[in-house]
Amino acid sequence: MDFLKVKGIIFDVHKTLVDDSGFPRDRIWRLIKQSGIHLDLDEYYTLYDMLTREFFNWPEINPFITVREVHRKRLMRIYQHFNVDRNIDQDLSYLWKCMSTSRIYPEVPKVLEAISNKFKMALLSNADMDDPLIQILLTRGFAFDTIVTSHQIKRYKPDPNIFYFTLEQMQLKRDEVIMVGDSPISDIKGAKNAGIKIIWINREKIPLSDQFPEPDFQIQNLKELLKLITN
Repeated sequence: MDFLKVKGIIFDVHKTLVDDSGFPRDRIWRLIKQSGIHLDLDEYYTLYDMLTREFFNWPEINPFITVREVHRKRLMRIYQHFNVDRNIDQDLSYLWKCMSTSRIYPEVPKVLEAISNKFKMALLSNADMDDPLIQILLTRGFAFDTIVTSHQIKRYKPDPNIFYFTLEQMQLKRDEVIMVGDSPISDIKGAKNAGIKIIWINREKIPLSDQFPEPDFQIQNLKELLKLITN
């Protein structure tokens, strides 16, 4: 790829720029324990992971509902399964607040500062308008030319239309941008669906399943992105 043609970079947020540190799996576990219910940790993790795959299957969410509502559906199913009697709305608000304690990956400030004057920068996230992870970046003073969320246009990555909308907002063409993201479904497949080059950030060195297209580049952290686009 000729990076000399690149004028813009589209960043995913979750697991790309911000680490959620296990949210909300461990937090929900603590809430259940506070209710005096003792359950097998492996059983809980198995259920949590199963429901996450079921409810957070972005291509299958139709009609559109917000990310917060997806979280609500998962939490309700967990509580129903373990007979937990708690206030769903209060716990959901608590979990949302916990998200705001997530941390930015340590290399992010240096990398964003280094490229901010050279490229247009966009955030593209399967997120609500009030997403705490996006707010973490903004309150730290990071400036983005464009911010697009699924809530904004009622579509989730990998739907190519959310990528087309982002390009329109950036006023750039497909071959003038690259996408940087961690999700094989949302980011790799989504960018490929839209005809955009994708740099897959694979922080945990997880093998890519054959069901997904090959990314154009693979990196383990954003320092490697900086090397790619500045060489």
